[in-house]
Amino acid sequence: MITIVIADDEKLIRAGIRKILTDNLGKEINVFEAKNGKEALELCQSENPDVLITDIKMPVMDGLELMGKVSELPKKIGVIVLSGFDDFNYAKTAISCGVLAYVLKPVDSKELISAVNQALSSARKIEQTKNEETLRSIMIDGHLPNDEMFKMDNFPDGFYCVSIAGFHCTDAVISMENKNLFYVIEQKRDLIILIVPDDNLFEFKNPSFSKFIIGVSVHSKSITDLRKLKSQSFAALLQSFFVANTRSKVPGIYYAASGGAVSDFTESDGRYEKFTAALDLLSTEEIKKALNSLFDFSNLGKEKSSELLFYNYNKILNNLFKRYPKFHDTDTYLYLKSLMIENIEQTECFEEWKRYVIDYTLYLTELLKRQQGKYPYVTKAIAYVNKHYSENITMATVANYVSMNYTWFSEKFKEQVGLNFNDYLKKFRMEQAKHLLEMGTYKVYEVAEKTGFKDVKHFMKSFREMNGMSAGEWARVHGNTLDD
Repeated sequence: MITIVIADDEKLIRAGIRKILTDNLGKEINVFEAKNGKEALELCQSENPDVLITDIKMPVMDGLELMGKVSELPKKIGVIVLSGFDDFNYAKTAISCGVLAYVLKPVDSKELISAVNQALSSARKIEQTKNEETLRSIMIDGHLPNDEMFKMDNFPDGFYCVSIAGFHCTDAVISMENKNLFYVIEQKRDLIILIVPDDNLFEFKNPSFSKFIIGVSVHSKSITDLRKLKSQSFAALLQSFFVANTRSKVPGIYYAASGGAVSDFTESDGRYEKFTAALDLLSTEEIKKALNSLFDFSNLGKEKSSELLFYNYNKILNNLFKRYPKFHDTDTYLYLKSLMIENIEQTECFEEWKRYVIDYTLYLTELLKRQQGKYPYVTKAIAYVNKHYSENITMATVANYVSMNYTWFSEKFKEQVGLNFNDYLKKFRMEQAKHLLEMGTYKVYEVAEKTGFKDVKHFMKSFREMNGMSAGEWARVHGNTLDD
C-alpha cells in the first residue's frame, strides 16, 4: 500500500492532485491532506508516508521549514515540491533538503505522476538498503539491534534464505526488474545470498536461472532465524556436488531438509580431531588417511553429504586456518589455497575442492617440519602428551622430559602448535573425555579420572564451559543413562 501526503493551503488544488493520483496509481494508495506545514508534519510522523507533495508558501509552517523537519524523521520520505513561483532560490533550497522533483503550478498530470513514481522508486531503494543493513546486522549479532525497527510487511507469510551460485549469477539477480522481491544479505563475484518472501520464491524457478545452483533454506517467519537459515541455504547449495552418477556440480534448485538430514555430528567431530592430532604429529600418511576419512560421504545421499561437508567446511575456515596464523597469514601459497577452499561454490566438483584441502594441509605440514628442524622437541612433547594425558603431567614435566628450558619450551610450543601448552593439554583431555562418555561405559567421575582431571568438580565446570552442556548431559544425549 502506497501512502502519500498532500500539503497545500488551497483545497481545490489538493482535490485536483488527489484525483490525478487515484486515476493514475490505482486504488492501492492512501492519500492524506494537510492545509499547512504543521498538519503535514504531524501526518508524516503518524502515517509514515512514502511520498510528500508540498507547496512552498503555506500558513503556520511553510514548505521549506516542513521539508527541513521531514528530512530529520527516521523514515526517508520522497519529497515533491509544488510552487507557482519559478524561482531558482526556492528550487536550490528544496534540493538542499533532499527534494526529488520540483513541479510548477498549474500541475501537469503526466509530470506529477512521473515525479511520484521517481519518488516511490527512490524511497523503496532507500528503505530496501536500510532493511538489508538491518538484516546483515541480525546475521552477525543473532538478534535485532536495540535501536532498530524492522517491519515484516513485505513477507507476512514468512520467507526463505536463498543462496545462488554460478558465473554472473549476481548480475542476473541484480538486473531483475522488481528489486522488492528480495533482500541481499551477502554478495561476492559468483555468489549471492538473499532473503526471499514466501510468495516470491517462484521467481527463481524462471528458466533464466536454470544455469545456476540454488540452495533454499526451510521456511521461517522469524528474522532471528537468519543465521541458521543462511547456513541451511548454503549447505543445500552444496547438494549439487552429490547428484548420483555425476562427477561435476549439477545446476538446479536444492532444498534444505526440514529438521536437518544429520542429527548428530559427533562422529565427524571425532574424525576431525584425528586429523588435527595427525597434523600436530606431522604424520603425512596419517594426515592423508584422516582427511579421506573426514570427507568419506559414500552411500549417504546428497542431503547428508552436503550437511557434513558444510559442517567440516566451517571447521576448516574457523579452526584449521586459525591454528597456525604465523604461516597462514604470511605464506602466499597457503593464502591462495585458503581462498580456493573458502570459495567452495566456485569449484567444479567435490574432489577438486577436497584436493585443495589436502594440498593446503600437506604444504603446511612441510612448513611445520622445517620448523621442526629448529624445535624437534615440540613434536616429541606432543607425542608424550598423547600417550600420558591421563597421568598427572604439567608443562614442567614435559619440558623436563624433552630437556628444554621451561620458558623457552613454552614459547616455542605455542609458536609451532598455535595453542599454549596448558590449553592444548586441556583440549586434548577434553576430547578423550567426550569419546569415553559416548561409550556409555563409565560414570562421569571415572571419565574425569581416566583423562587426567583429578578434581571432578573442576572437570565438570571445564566441560560445561568448553561444550555448552554438562558431562552428564553430553552422555545422555549420546545414549548414556548414567547419572553424574
